[in-house]
Amino acid sequence: MLCALAPVATLAQTTISNTATILWDAGTSRAGQYSNKVDIPVRPAPPAGPPKLSTFHLSDSSGGGSSLAVPTTMCQTSAGLEEIKISGVFAGVELNPATVTPATSIRAGEPLIIAVDSVLDNADPLTIDLLTITLTTPGGDAETLRLQETGVNTGKFVGVIRTAAIPPMPVKSDCVLSVRPGDSLNLSGLRSSTGTLIASAPLEILVDPFGIVFDSGDGKPVPGSRVTLINADTGQPASVFGDDGVSTFPSSVITGSTVTDSSGARYVFPPGDYRFPFARAGNYRLLVEPPAPYSAPSLARPADLADFRRPDGPPYTIVDGSYGLVFRLSDPAPVRIDVPVDRPGGALILTKSASQPAATVGDGIQYRISVRNGDAVRSTGAITVTDILPPEMRLRKDTVRYNSSLTAYTVSPDGSTLTVPLPALRGGGSGLITYLLEVRPDAKPGMTMNRASARDNRGAQSPIADATVRITRDGLGDRMTIIGRITDGGCKIAPEAATGIMGVRVMLQDGSYAVTDSEGRYHFEGVLPGLNVVQFDPSSLPAGQVPQNCTQNARAGGSAISRFVEGQGGALIRVDFRSTVGDNLSRPDADIAK
Repeated sequence: MLCALAPVATLAQTTISNTATILWDAGTSRAGQYSNKVDIPVRPAPPAGPPKLSTFHLSDSSGGGSSLAVPTTMCQTSAGLEEIKISGVFAGVELNPATVTPATSIRAGEPLIIAVDSVLDNADPLTIDLLTITLTTPGGDAETLRLQETGVNTGKFVGVIRTAAIPPMPVKSDCVLSVRPGDSLNLSGLRSSTGTLIASAPLEILVDPFGIVFDSGDGKPVPGSRVTLINADTGQPASVFGDDGVSTFPSSVITGSTVTDSSGARYVFPPGDYRFPFARAGNYRLLVEPPAPYSAPSLARPADLADFRRPDGPPYTIVDGSYGLVFRLSDPAPVRIDVPVDRPGGALILTKSASQPAATVGDGIQYRISVRNGDAVRSTGAITVTDILPPEMRLRKDTVRYNSSLTAYTVSPDGSTLTVPLPALRGGGSGLITYLLEVRPDAKPGMTMNRASARDNRGAQSPIADATVRITRDGLGDRMTIIGRITDGGCKIAPEAATGIMGVRVMLQDGSYAVTDSEGRYHFEGVLPGLNVVQFDPSSLPAGQVPQNCTQNARAGGSAISRFVEGQGGALIRVDFRSTVGDNLSRPDADIAK
């Protein structure tokens, strides 16, 4: 007797048909019989795309979200496999199925739902398969999980793991995934059998709330500051929980200290750092009590703090909560709040000068006030410069500048006080204020003085700086006149017979100057009585001409180009200069020299 199976199928078919045949000998003849046909449908295998790692967090069903079956998850420890159970504020939450929403960010301490879509790991389409993976983080943690397929032939493997914040440092294979608050990381899943990467997913770790208390002058963290989380609705210290979401955590912490919650878990804060792991959604504010001599809330503006960096590199996060104002905690909004505190700055150094020592009615005088930060390291706070103006002068409108640019200012109603607000100065930095004062028509002659001072909003105060200007009457009897002539021919030709030199520049010590006419003549009117210096510019002489000293007295001081001149009001004083061709430097003729 012979039996045979005859499957019939092609690649294009979706059904396998099978018929059995039996043959036997009956005497001298052979008989046979066919069985019934059995058809087996064949489902085509789904396309095998690359595995995908997704992350979710648990959510309230009233807030939307989708349903996802989260089977029992086993975790590999040193003692063997252990079932992961959710505790704390999430205890009792239904997981199979659970209401979840996709998570690109979670708070340290909440459960993390892991899903791996992998057709290749759907080994048996008729049973629920298992997938063992190892989750790794840049912080050094590694946890091995056994994920279950959500159903027969789904190819989706899902599990759950608890999370906790760093510090303390992570412990591998403790069934808790340790993450660093404030970090953006790639969560990697490795195939445990080979150690090769299955997939990774981006994840941002959030905390309620955390940050650094830092010096608004130099950006350095300030340890020893007491930070209290206040419930803004009740005005009382808030209820705070530890990383497990259930243990009581202090509502006040000291930056840079070690804190222990009611479960015995220890939290080690770096210098300046504070953190409140969990708080219920609501309105809060931070009460910051820094060590002496610091004060809070800071008077520094966010723009004054923009250049400072946290110890890990990024800029500080300055928000309303940084200044003790109310902020709202909601899940899962970021809640990093860095807090500036103020320390009295070093000395402000102020210097002041006027563009000229004397002026008469209508003259404009430029004043310069230099402000410098005497501390080479720490910045100042916002600075206010106050200048008490003399009654003989008034400010010329729109002439106040800071570092050459027009700047805001105020003048008191009686015109006696000029106030200029300035931004903070970096360590060792300086700035320059300039403005014009005009002598009033009713100004009386005599000395005037205006006094300036500066202070910042942290209490640093500069010494008083002053500048004096002499006010004189504009009358002929109060001034003197200087005239003169510049001629060539040296000392051997009488001045009246010599040829005048045109276009030579003659100057006084205050910077005023005149240019000789076609006969070599020049003059200065309204010169202040007293000692003056008259000097001509040898570079303005014609080519080939060199100065020659023909005056043998102390007023020349041995110079061929300058003279000391002294006189009283109403005086007319003559000062001549000589020049010659080439290097003819013969000694002066006593009969001709003046």
